[in-house]
Amino acid sequence: MAEKFFKVGEEIEVFYQAPNKESGLTIVAEIYLPNGEKDSNFPDVTLDEMGGTGSYKNTFTPDAQGEWRAIIHKDNGDGQVVKRYSVGAHNVHSVGEAVGNVDGKASSIQSAVANLDSDVAAVDGKVDAVQSTANDIETKVDNLDTKVSSLDTPPMVS
Repeated sequence: MAEKFFKVGEEIEVFYQAPNKESGLTIVAEIYLPNGEKDSNFPDVTLDEMGGTGSYKNTFTPDAQGEWRAIIHKDNGDGQVVKRYSVGAHNVHSVGEAVGNVDGKASSIQSAVANLDSDVAAVDGKVDAVQSTANDIETKVDNLDTKVSSLDTPPMVS
């Protein structure tokens, strides 16, 4: 299994920890393409020691998708370690960022829906108030019509 997913065209750091933290070594990484052939674009990469710690690193940049390998060892071939790097169109970091963006947008949409629900409830309340006022007006108009009708009726003569 590869260490993690990396993206085509982005540098990959290759690390090596020498046995017993041995310092002052020449450490070499042989880079192999996904098809298993040694990468002619990367002749053996020499790793640089990080401050006399026995830890070494350098980089290479994959130019194709697939499973890349680095065989890392002392220049005499001892202490060999093999690391694999899964390279694709996206790396784990960019996928994580995209998921984070989608989550953020989903949260924003949920907030907007909640606000919309609140606004709809407020409008419903106002519609109810308008309906109540309209009912009151209708009652008053009916009462007024009754009064006007009683005024329009001529008195009875006997």
